[in-house]
Amino acid sequence: MRAGTSLPDVARYNQNVVIHAFRRMGPSSQTDVVASTGLSAQTVSTIVRGLVSGGMLREIDTVVAGRGRPKTIMDIVGSARFAVGVHADPSLMTAVVLDLRGSVVGEARTAGVDTEDPERAMDEAAGLATEAMTAAGVDGSRLEGACLAAPGPVDARRQCLVNPVWLPGWAGAPIGQMLGSRLGMPVPLVKDTLAAVIGENWVRGGQTLDSTMVFVYLGAGTGLGISVNGEPLRGASGNAGEVGSILVALSPGGRRVGDGLDNDPAVVVEKAHGLGILGGEAPPRTVQTAVARDLRRLCEAAASGNADASRLLGGGAARIADVAVMAAEMVDADMVVFGGPYWQMVAPWYEGAAREALGRPSARGPHAVEMLSTVMGEHVGAVGAASVVLDDRFVPRTPRAARS
Repeated sequence: MRAGTSLPDVARYNQNVVIHAFRRMGPSSQTDVVASTGLSAQTVSTIVRGLVSGGMLREIDTVVAGRGRPKTIMDIVGSARFAVGVHADPSLMTAVVLDLRGSVVGEARTAGVDTEDPERAMDEAAGLATEAMTAAGVDGSRLEGACLAAPGPVDARRQCLVNPVWLPGWAGAPIGQMLGSRLGMPVPLVKDTLAAVIGENWVRGGQTLDSTMVFVYLGAGTGLGISVNGEPLRGASGNAGEVGSILVALSPGGRRVGDGLDNDPAVVVEKAHGLGILGGEAPPRTVQTAVARDLRRLCEAAASGNADASRLLGGGAARIADVAVMAAEMVDADMVVFGGPYWQMVAPWYEGAAREALGRPSARGPHAVEMLSTVMGEHVGAVGAASVVLDDRFVPRTPRAARS
């Protein structure tokens, strides 16, 4: 059934079209926006006046080009609106406050998460979110909302995780509602890979909004985010990007889903201990703080010339490169972005393998595939979660296409 659209919805949609144009083009004139959006000059002028009076746009320059009136260059005011993002990762909890331009203006984090007690974990998450908001000095009237990102799969309707491998005690717990009740606002729960691709589009803007992008997320496990012209692929339940079965197929030895894979940090660390590179016993796979510590030690050993450490990291790099190529070919991507909690640590080994694989003609097809590291730094999950709020509010979508 086709749905109608009310005049207020049309007005909001067109306003978001203009905001989206500034995000894509950067500082621009009204003439530029008219040419980019197809809206009439009168409509753009009316919307721009409203955005200026509302503090969301400001004049930054005047350009004289030949005859005629000078062009007034406008840009988005970052401090006009804010959003809070919280990332619950097995190895840490992070909260950030993000402004309208995608800049982090407040943050708080803690190492370690209670993987068995979601109530206690959400108490901590609420404290971190409050700490980040205090650090940012955010005026509540300019806060658009908050969002929670966590390793999937997620049940968006029940606001819980489904059989979470790395957070076993959280299965079925409505953590989105738990955090929302503590913060006094609705807090949707999204999969961390979905948050990552939305965050990359929001923070990077520009070229990603006209690209088919694959985001390769390296955390406790590996996942993908996909977007086309800035629109994220959510899937039927918001869990698009689960690639465990693909990684199993690429792994030697007839592994099964759940066995652990060559590129999983916990498996890499176990192998490093088995080879005597790190010494002692490997930590339990669920103790991700210890896994992260030992993975860092392994990277340091490889950087110092340990050949066994380099070969071990090279094996994981090859698997990730294969996944990146398969994903790029599947959706005909022209951009692949790497990020996640472990990306910066393993990038010296993984980046080269991925760049080489994506540069082969079979991966490129008729066009080049650009490979990039995320612009969100180490707080990918939290920045992505905050971006979900801004994406829901300010990306132009018809009512039926918008998320509820």
